[in-house]
Amino acid sequence: MAARVSAVVLALLALCSAAASMEVTFNPSSVKQLKELSSAIITVWANESFSNFSIYANSTNPVVAQVSTEPIEFLPTSENFSKFKTNFSVYGNFLGYSKVFLQAYPIGVNSSNGNPIDESAELPVSVIRVKRLADQIFIITVPILVSLIYINFGCALNWTVVKNTLKRPIGPAIGFVSQFVFMPLISFGLARYLFPNQPALQLGLFFTGCSPGGGASNIWTVALNGNLDLSITMTAISTFASFAMIPFWVFTLGHVIFEEANLGVPYNKIATIAVGLLVPLIIGTLIQFHLPRVSKFLVKILKPFAVFLIIFIVGFATITNLHLFSFMDWRVFVGGICVPWLGYIFGALLARILRQSGYDIIAISVETGVQNTGISIYLLKFALEAPESDIAQVCPVAVALMTPIPLAILSLIFRIWDCKSDKHLKGAEKLSDNEVETPPDNNSRNTDPSSIY
Repeated sequence: MAARVSAVVLALLALCSAAASMEVTFNPSSVKQLKELSSAIITVWANESFSNFSIYANSTNPVVAQVSTEPIEFLPTSENFSKFKTNFSVYGNFLGYSKVFLQAYPIGVNSSNGNPIDESAELPVSVIRVKRLADQIFIITVPILVSLIYINFGCALNWTVVKNTLKRPIGPAIGFVSQFVFMPLISFGLARYLFPNQPALQLGLFFTGCSPGGGASNIWTVALNGNLDLSITMTAISTFASFAMIPFWVFTLGHVIFEEANLGVPYNKIATIAVGLLVPLIIGTLIQFHLPRVSKFLVKILKPFAVFLIIFIVGFATITNLHLFSFMDWRVFVGGICVPWLGYIFGALLARILRQSGYDIIAISVETGVQNTGISIYLLKFALEAPESDIAQVCPVAVALMTPIPLAILSLIFRIWDCKSDKHLKGAEKLSDNEVETPPDNNSRNTDPSSIY
């Protein structure tokens, strides 16, 4: 019995000793933007040598950052014999985040055959991808393509339709509330719930929810027999309002994510991007008013090309960043589904509660749920630093993939219903024609008294 008590006391003393001895200092205090397939040397300082323990470095995510499996030995320094130091290397394997720390084991024990007695503080590590030619092409082409889209929008916008629709402002007002109040709030809530420890994915989903309505909303509104004039007006309002609303939400709710992630809010970059998008929109509008022939020519060329440009941005971002699919777990897909689909539901419900027509409900619902994911990718790419800018793009890509699914299903249902209605109507018309053209049956009795004579 005494031997057992003695063993427990010795174990507790060893634990306390280890807890005190694991006070170390890393230099540098964090490893930021370590390139894939490269390494960084970490110096560790301590007040003692840990000669009674086996010390190993470990990584919370070896897929991202890996450390040596060999034991670490602390040696006295020539500068100060009361200080001890050691070095070990961190290797960048894959894009993402990890944390490196030291673990103390009894002599002759390691992570493969025992449990650590104590651990040190953690050293944050972020790994970025090596820039490739495709990345450079993407960085150069995307601003040009986005500018062309906004010039085209300014040229093609039918101000007469907008003016007439605004005479009944209830529809556009519902759309604005749905687009710039509900969508940012629901995307922020989903981001915080789904990715509590992944700020890059939080920002990706939140930026997507703050984006204006996409140009594809007009196409889907037509496909679903909605109010196209209202859809066009809402797209125009959300596009112009986004230059103020995106910075507003990023600098308010977005600040919470940036602060918790210890990231600086890119105020200047967001403001620069907003102004950079406003300029081509104004240019397109001026061309429409002052150079109508040029405007018609640009619309004729760019209008069918605009959809392709958006698809190209999303598709190019996906193809050149296939690593994004390694981040696509069930939570990313849930976020990609919930943001647009809840937008459809909320827009439809709010419009229904405020007694809008069925055509207006379709337009408001579609406009609320269809986000301009090309703009969100553009914002994330140029507003954030790596690796956040690369990881965050997985969310708008997921939203872009999930957005058309319910709309396509509804469109198919409507088409089937219309076909059945047409067949039924044609059958009724044919039956009616036959009744008119068929001669009376001689065997039938006519009840009209005049027919007897």
